[in-house]
Amino acid sequence: MQLRSLNHLLEVVRAVARPEEIDVLGSSSLLGSDPTLGDPGQPLELSMDADLLLVPCDDRMAAVVHEAVGEGSLFHREFGVFADLLKPDIEVTLPSGWRTRRVPLPGSHDVLCLHPADLAVVKLCLGRPKDRDLLAAMIRRGLVTVTYLRAWYQSAVLSERDRFAVSRRLAELIGLRSPTAALQSGVPGCRLSCQVP
Repeated sequence: MQLRSLNHLLEVVRAVARPEEIDVLGSSSLLGSDPTLGDPGQPLELSMDADLLLVPCDDRMAAVVHEAVGEGSLFHREFGVFADLLKPDIEVTLPSGWRTRRVPLPGSHDVLCLHPADLAVVKLCLGRPKDRDLLAAMIRRGLVTVTYLRAWYQSAVLSERDRFAVSRRLAELIGLRSPTAALQSGVPGCRLSCQVP
């Protein structure tokens, strides 16, 4: 998704829902930190959706917005992009303090994007192939560091099962043979936490 496509989508959302604030939480949130990520050949080139959290937004308004710009809508068919509206309870899956680190979308006064480091933590927790691919691209581009992810992992509040899964993903990401090696040489003091649904 290119920044201009995201802005076009947001224009329609604003017109339909008139929210006080819009948070971009998924992969498209990276456009707030680096608008070139949606350019041809870049990691977000093939991304078609924007995960949005509107404030305020009730079920009725969510249905109206979905009809206007959701998956399968006329807007989606015409422009190739769509909005996925998220419910407020999504916040429990995000790193603590995420709201204080949000990044403004360039050229917008009411749209804030998830910080790349917070998105990286979410992607590490989810661990799907597409999440790992995006995370690797974020590391290559310097949007997040392995040191940061190690530090987060060391201080994260995770169940034993989730801790093992995350440690394995982190080890694979940095090319280590042993999941326990992912714990080595982290930076102390990171206070992020993540809860995997």
